[in-house]
Amino acid sequence: MKKLASVIIAMVILVSCFTLSACENKYVSHYSAMLMVRENTSNKASVSFDSFSGTLVMHLKNNSSDEVFITYEAKLGEGNIKVYYDFNDEKLNLCEIETNGSVDGKTETFTGNKTIYIIIESDGKCSDGSFSFVLGKK
Repeated sequence: MKKLASVIIAMVILVSCFTLSACENKYVSHYSAMLMVRENTSNKASVSFDSFSGTLVMHLKNNSSDEVFITYEAKLGEGNIKVYYDFNDEKLNLCEIETNGSVDGKTETFTGNKTIYIIIESDGKCSDGSFSFVLGKK
C-alpha cells in the first residue's frame, strides 16, 4: 500500500511540474524537425532546417524603453509557413512564405520594455528553410 501511495504521489508531482512550467510561456513550441540549427538571444533569433513540421516559438526582448523594430529574412524550399509576432498581447501576421519563396522586411516600431514573440507555423511538412529576426533600435 505504501508503494502504491508513493507512486501516485510521484505521478501527481510530475504532472504538476509539467503543468506549471507550461504556464510560464504565452506560446508553446511543438514541432518535429531534422537537421535544425537554432539561435535565440535577447536581440536576435534564427533557425534553419532540412525539414520542419509544427510550431516554433522564439523570443526577442526589448530591454529598454527605446523604440525598436524587427528586420527579418526568410526563405523556404518546399511547403507553406506563416510567421506571426506578438508584442502587446495580439498575434499579428508578419509574413507568409511558400515553396521556393523568399521574403525580407521590417516591422513597425515598438516601444516598451517587453518580450516580443515570434511564432513560426507550418502548414504540413516543409523543407530547406531559414529564418532570421534581428531587433534593431531606431
